[in-house]
Amino acid sequence: MYVLVGSATTAARLKKAAERIVGFPAYVVHTPAALGGGGCSYSVRLDDRALEDIKTIASDNRLPIKGIYTEKIENGERVYNAVS
Repeated sequence: MYVLVGSATTAARLKKAAERIVGFPAYVVHTPAALGGGGCSYSVRLDDRALEDIKTIASDNRLPIKGIYTEKIENGERVYNAVS
């Protein structure tokens, strides 16, 4: 899952909070080109099992989220589905 945020600092803070609370590793990555709509190109990538918790984590830590996307491989290509 990719959680798009507005800055590298926000991504780092969300990563740290998510790892602490859900217990899964998270990574700060450049947003895939298919999802980039301009602006900052950073996202937090983490396990889809954290989907239920990530909005609460972001809200509790006052970290704005631009969007949440899941990723699948279909016919050898990456397909992104908007969750939020």
